[in-house]
Amino acid sequence: MAEPKIEFYNAAIDAVQSGQLPEALKAIEASLIEGPNDVQSWQLYAVILNALGETEKAGNAMAKVKELGLSEADELVMKAADAIGQGKTDLAITHYEDALELEPERAEVYVSYALVLMQGGYAKDAVEASAKAVELSPQDASAWYARGRILRLSNKKEEALEAYDKALALEPGLILASYECGMVLAETGQLQEALDCFEKVLKDHPEDAAAAEAKANILKAMEE
Repeated sequence: MAEPKIEFYNAAIDAVQSGQLPEALKAIEASLIEGPNDVQSWQLYAVILNALGETEKAGNAMAKVKELGLSEADELVMKAADAIGQGKTDLAITHYEDALELEPERAEVYVSYALVLMQGGYAKDAVEASAKAVELSPQDASAWYARGRILRLSNKKEEALEAYDKALALEPGLILASYECGMVLAETGQLQEALDCFEKVLKDHPEDAAAAEAKANILKAMEE
């Protein structure tokens, strides 16, 4: 998937997985503005619209998917996204595995697969899948971001920082990576470095309440 829409797409996936459908809708609409012919974005858009009860709009989105072309593996990826939206994690995992049987070299599918494995509590498998994603696409910032997130959730903080650093080296404007990198740095007591991360987030997104709160907490800790 081409830049710069990947950040919006990932944000939409994260929002779907956490049940925040209105936020997911905003993110995927931003992704489609950046990449109006991206099949995966249209797929996820249809899934989110269906979950929100917007069946007519979802039908229009699916018509666009068919217009752009959809492989058998893509159909399985879409089914996986739909399963995630319904909270059917194990079914989503099965769909991703079937898709990877058909097209085993697709790094972006490994990224989504790794994230849903982590969501389902399969931490070891998630770490392995994220490693495969960056092996297949070492220049993909989103793959390194996903690996960092999974390593962080697996309490492998130093390895997570390395992954976030690689993501940000490839795409300095990847806000999700900056934010989570700041969280790990704060957790490991590297307060100045963490502060730098949150200030970077707030420079581009001054309305980000979570980053503002994190910055305030760090400043308070630095004063103590």
